[in-house]
Amino acid sequence: MAKRRVSVGKYRALYRASAGGLFTILALDHQDALRSVMNPAAPMDISDDEIVAFKHDVVSIVGRKCSGILLDPLYSAAQAIHNNTVNQIGLLVELEKADYEMNPLPRVVELRSDWCVAKIKRMGADGVKLFFYYNPDDVEIAQQQEQIVSRVVEQCDIYDIPLYAEPIIYPFRDAADSAAYATDRARLVIESAQRIAELGADVLKLEFPLDIAHNLDEAQWADACRQLTNRIDCPWVLLSAGVDYESFRKQVRIACENGASGYIGGRAIWGEACQFTERTERVSWLNKTGTERIDELSAIVNQYARRWSDVIDCEPVSTTWYQSYEGDE
Repeated sequence: MAKRRVSVGKYRALYRASAGGLFTILALDHQDALRSVMNPAAPMDISDDEIVAFKHDVVSIVGRKCSGILLDPLYSAAQAIHNNTVNQIGLLVELEKADYEMNPLPRVVELRSDWCVAKIKRMGADGVKLFFYYNPDDVEIAQQQEQIVSRVVEQCDIYDIPLYAEPIIYPFRDAADSAAYATDRARLVIESAQRIAELGADVLKLEFPLDIAHNLDEAQWADACRQLTNRIDCPWVLLSAGVDYESFRKQVRIACENGASGYIGGRAIWGEACQFTERTERVSWLNKTGTERIDELSAIVNQYARRWSDVIDCEPVSTTWYQSYEGDE
């Protein structure tokens, strides 16, 4: 398969968010979902200031060892720039309004008002993240989602910033906890990835293609990851999907051995830090366990992952390249 070519701006941004072509990115774009983890009994008792403070601790302690950070525009992206905690690593910023725990489930993604690709680029970020629910069998909703993704792809092309697309599958005909849905998971994840890649996403942030609660065969895990890699023409990274750290570590290894270019991980890495009400205890946990996890995951990625540059190349340039490079006069 020939390498996909990207513009010079996207090419540089991809390198800024990776280390040697490999992604070790910490995800901390959670909003109301974070409140629920910090105080399950009374999520709305968690103030905005408490969320900002929590994110600052995680980013400044654990994030500094990553190739990049994925943050939200409300509580962390601008704050992290202001506090100089992300200015030496890559910065991805979410575009959508949807949060992981919105109820009812927003089948059609809603983009945050007063927020756009142009603003993410303007603030100096290195990537746009778009999270959305997707099931190729749910044809009408899938078409609506594809139209939104295509518009975001167009905007990312205009502003020359990579799109990290995150299609999350959901049950359509089968119950979420059914054996049939678990069995069909690999097909849904792989087909969804292929369709979104074909729309022009630069990197795919994907779920593990098998439900490890229903399938313990690591040979089948590896085969599903290989199938996924072979069906798309862009890099993919593994998301943590709220699994425990040991499960995520194992998934990262299998995924990277079979074509993934790293991970964008969230609660599996820092989730237990939410349990501490005393900041000193939280900071201590992050300095020890949090950083140890990043070191361990980084070692796995460095040993096994496929560099994104193996599938993406920069568009050709010449001494006159700038004349056709689009931009405001």
